[in-house]
Amino acid sequence: MAPGKTRSIVCSARNFFQFTMPGPAWWQLVPRWHEHWTSNKVYDGDMIVLQGQEKIFLSKSMEGSTDVNKEYTKLTFTPTQADRFVLAFRNWLRRHGNSQPEWFGTSSQQPLPSTVLSKHEMLDRFEQHTLKCSSCKGAYTAFQTWQKVLIGATVGFCAAAGIPSRIEYRILLAGFAILSAGLAYALNELQKNFVFVDYVHADID
Repeated sequence: MAPGKTRSIVCSARNFFQFTMPGPAWWQLVPRWHEHWTSNKVYDGDMIVLQGQEKIFLSKSMEGSTDVNKEYTKLTFTPTQADRFVLAFRNWLRRHGNSQPEWFGTSSQQPLPSTVLSKHEMLDRFEQHTLKCSSCKGAYTAFQTWQKVLIGATVGFCAAAGIPSRIEYRILLAGFAILSAGLAYALNELQKNFVFVDYVHADID
């Protein structure tokens, strides 16, 4: 545990209900790494908000003896019912936790990651998740392998397209080359979900 570090613990049907639910494991039709793509979109959005929030809290704390948890409703906009849990936690932390967790072996003078890391470093999925997740790491390796195979197939089809004397065979081989190149490009774009995807809130539907 340390300031700026977060661990997400999720209970899903894939992990906990497979022995109690009758019938086939329908939820396992979607690969686990694909589910992580979806959850990473949520985490990226939260990360940007929390990064800005940490900087505001830090600046307010440095201005004086402001208790961020006590002034939380003034520093943030909390209009929904779901915000009640956050407010209750902040209030509990202020009353019983000295306004912050007791970090193990961490100096209070250590800067928060959000104040020193760039946006790219904050949203680096490869270092933060892919290398540590067996499903995503395996899928990333498979994507790279298939991309190399498709690139090789593209080169092979292009070279072979000039060999046949009949034009229809040449067109067929050229079509296969275009298809292989398109699939290789698609895999290259999909691989970005394992590495880094920029978060722009205005682009979110």
